[in-house]
Formats: sequence, C-alpha cells, structure tokens
Amino acid sequence: MPPLFLWGIGMPNNTLTLANLITAVRRRADMVGSTFVSDAEIVDYINVAMAEIHDILVTKFEDYYVSTHQYTLPGSGSGLTAGQFALPDAFYKALGVDFDVGGVTYRLRPYHFQERAMYNSPSVVASRITNTLYHIQGASIRFIPAPTVSGTVTLWYVPEPTYFDASSTSTTIKTAAPQVAKGYEEYVVIDAAIKCLQKEESDVQVLLVQKQQQLERIEQAAGKRDAGESYAITDIEVGTTSYLDDYVNLV
Repeated sequence: MPPLFLWGIGMPNNTLTLANLITAVRRRADMVGSTFVSDAEIVDYINVAMAEIHDILVTKFEDYYVSTHQYTLPGSGSGLTAGQFALPDAFYKALGVDFDVGGVTYRLRPYHFQERAMYNSPSVVASRITNTLYHIQGASIRFIPAPTVSGTVTLWYVPEPTYFDASSTSTTIKTAAPQVAKGYEEYVVIDAAIKCLQKEESDVQVLLVQKQQQLERIEQAAGKRDAGESYAITDIEVGTTSYLDDYVNLV
C-alpha cells in the first residue's frame, strides 16, 4: 500500500510523528483545544489501534511479520536448561521450528502440554519411535526429549507489536511502529477518534463505517503484497527433512 496523505494533516504518512497523529485524532473527533480527553489518553488509544492492526494482519496472514532467532546446541546439554531455551524478548507467537544438524534441516513438530510426559519416557526414547518435539511454555521453548547432538535450532516467530512512547511526541510512526507505517495510519486515527467520542458518549456511527472501510482496504492491500507469479503446488514434506519421513536422532 503506497504512502498516502493523512486526513487533515497534509504530509506523507511515513514522516508522521506522534504529535501529528494526536492532532489528526483531535481533528477527526472535533476535540481540538478540548481537555476532556488528554494527549496521554489519545496516545493509549493510538497504541491500542496499532495493536489491533498487528493482530488483524498476523491472524489473516500469519507470515506477514516474521523474525527468526537461533539457538546453538554445541552438544550434550550445553546451552540448555532442562531441555529448554528462553524465548526472544519480542516473541509473540511461533510459526515453526527447524533443527539443522550436519547441513540437513529438520522441521520439528510441536507437542501439546498434555503430552509433556508421553514422549520423555525411557522406553520411547530408547526405541526412537518419536522425534524431538517442541512446546512453547511460558517464556521458554521446551524440547522433549532434550537434544544432545550439535546443531542449530531456528525459531520462526511473529514479533510483538511496537508502540509509541507518550514522552516522545517527535518520534515518527515509521520508527515507533513500522507495522503501521504502510498507509494504515488512517485506521489508527479513526479508531482512536472513536474511543475519544465514546468517552463523551457521542455518536460514532459514521466513524465506525469509515473504520470498516479502512479495515477492508488494509486486508485487500496486505493480501496482495506479492503480485508476481502464482504459487506452485508443493509437497510440504519436500525441501527439508520432515518429522514424517525421517526420524531426527537428536538424543
């Protein structure tokens, strides 16, 4: 989605600051000069709207924001605490986990919390009827059975949304929240204006219609980021060694 000019501001979206957004929200809510809603409250509303956009995009297009984090396994237990690693600070949700051993990449399968003891029994490990599995548990990623071979674990994950700091109104939206600086700022302004008007119990029906229009626009634009060749029909078990066709002897 190309940068647009935000309603009532008259400047490209990618150069907008938090102060500009606050002004735009006040204009849209017809609250310029009003103290009924403070700037700090508006910043909270802006941040909530940015989080909404993040959730909308990662729910409909789970690989819209993708980061990776690697863990090195130099051998028996080193770098592991009881078969687990700490998740990245900005972790939001996992998309997949790969294990590279000797130049071969294995896709690891997650296990359910209820299965935490099933695959860790000595008989299962000894018979090698299961691969190493992973589970996101609290602030950690846990493996059972715990790997003891050398290799690199790559965690593919969606990062958390980023937010504005109310104490720095000169920060640009491109710096503070790159997930929004793609022409999505109008949604943020409208949603924040709705919350301002709801506080004073004013009618927001017109803005709700505009918000829905912006939502549809965002979803359409996000779904067409790659307008190139069509996707091939691919066997997902080809290209990396999967947990279905070759057991990962990591224990």
